[in-house]
Amino acid sequence: MINVVICGDCGEKSLTRAVVNACTKYGGALVCDGDKIYRTQNAPRYLIFSMCTLADLYLPDSIVIFGKALMQIQKSISLDNTICVLDTENNDAINLLGGSSALAVGCSMSERDTLTVSGNIDENTSLVSLRRDLRTPAGIIEPQDFIVKTDRSFSIYPRLAAAAILLLGGTDSTDGFEF
Repeated sequence: MINVVICGDCGEKSLTRAVVNACTKYGGALVCDGDKIYRTQNAPRYLIFSMCTLADLYLPDSIVIFGKALMQIQKSISLDNTICVLDTENNDAINLLGGSSALAVGCSMSERDTLTVSGNIDENTSLVSLRRDLRTPAGIIEPQDFIVKTDRSFSIYPRLAAAAILLLGGTDSTDGFEF
């Protein structure tokens, strides 16, 4: 099972919804989200924790996704040996990563990011670019472009973060992603 921890996604929870939709479509998920625990398929591939507050974290070999509301996430959480997905415009997320041995996967519109949108086909469909090699537990994924189509109008970061989870989980992007 692939462990995914979403930190600081409060309010509308669009980041959590995008990730759960993507993981449900590509292997299923067991989701622990606040006061809700549910399974989207039998024998799910992903275990997703969505936390608005977090005082301690020790889940090596997991994927940690940072939302915007990180004020209640303790700066002492252990990110060593994790892969962290973040919006590189989120300074709180960058500060949380400081000094850790985590692998960072930047997702936004900057040239320095690992995943970025290179064009929008319509409000629900984007052409996404993997701009550099992405080291995953299963190997290295080389730079490529692929389509991400959602059934909702998710903003750029949730769309890219969900695509990053699928890539990191070993899902083939040849036919793009739809969630």
